[in-house]
Amino acid sequence: MTSTAQQRLLHLSLQLQQSALPVAQAYNARQAALGLEQVMTAERLSSLDGIAASLATIAALESLVEEHKDAIQAWLLAATRQLARALEDLPPDERETQARQLMASLQHQLDHLQRGLQARAAWIVAARTIFVLARRGREQAPHAPGPVFASEEDLLEAQRQGERLDAAAAVQHRLLKESLEGIRAGMAHMRPH
Repeated sequence: MTSTAQQRLLHLSLQLQQSALPVAQAYNARQAALGLEQVMTAERLSSLDGIAASLATIAALESLVEEHKDAIQAWLLAATRQLARALEDLPPDERETQARQLMASLQHQLDHLQRGLQARAAWIVAARTIFVLARRGREQAPHAPGPVFASEEDLLEAQRQGERLDAAAAVQHRLLKESLEGIRAGMAHMRPH
């Protein structure tokens, strides 16, 4: 019985990992559809219309991040319930060990997701700040060519925010790569030999 219960738990763990992939893929697809690569262009920074378009994209991204947080929480709640039911089938001495291992794994995944969401939030704040500064400069010099800023301080702040934006994007890229590698390794590890 223990062997069958452990096999069911292992199978459920694999199913749950696989069910997390569509959540992540949908989020990534919706991010891609926003055209984030167009947000921080000189063209967008050079006109009030471009600034407004980028700020609207940033707001849409912020809403998407909130929706993704909700989707993650719903997935986690469902996964936790299913795992708790599967753990009940194990003998008490194995149940505690398995529960600790599963909770450690879930906690690791949650920490990873949290770091990714924090990096995305930092990107959003930095991008929004740059465009608010650009809008102020454009309003003061509506016909100046290219991106303009109202003061040297605004320009320096935009540069600092640009560095924060780049750092946040690098963290997100690294976390996404690690996440995909972890999912692949976990799925390979859980397959029957």
